[in-house]
Amino acid sequence: LQEMPEIAELSRNIIIDVSKEGLNISLVDQDGRSMFPDGATQPHDRTRRVLEAIAPTIRRMPNRIAVTGHTAVPRPGARPPAKSPWDLSAGRAISVREILALNGLPDDRFATVAGKADTDPMFPDNPYLAANRRVTITLLNEAPPLPFDQKP
Repeated sequence: LQEMPEIAELSRNIIIDVSKEGLNISLVDQDGRSMFPDGATQPHDRTRRVLEAIAPTIRRMPNRIAVTGHTAVPRPGARPPAKSPWDLSAGRAISVREILALNGLPDDRFATVAGKADTDPMFPDNPYLAANRRVTITLLNEAPPLPFDQKP
């Protein structure tokens, strides 16, 4: 990813970490640099380009994929969003899945696509932070399927 010039400008918006579920690639908002227009489920063009650039690498991996959208808690006094946090986070996850699929990831690679609204902040001690607004692509840790004639 570091060698891709189209991603370099957004490198602060991409967080890669390992969790018990698998390898997480999170596209996170930063103050002044969001991945999606405010209240929209379709990403900015630069976000779309990043997804298009990483799709071939993800496609080469054997893992199934989970895509999860998250929102942040609105700041007190902020204008209420036009969409509910559930609709927004789910819509963004669906958009990311669609972009990855259009760039060669087959449907059977997607295990889940979900929206979690503001229920799972990246920074629980500050639920208002922009970085809590994110979409995470997880390459799942799963045991390989056993042949039908073998028992676990």
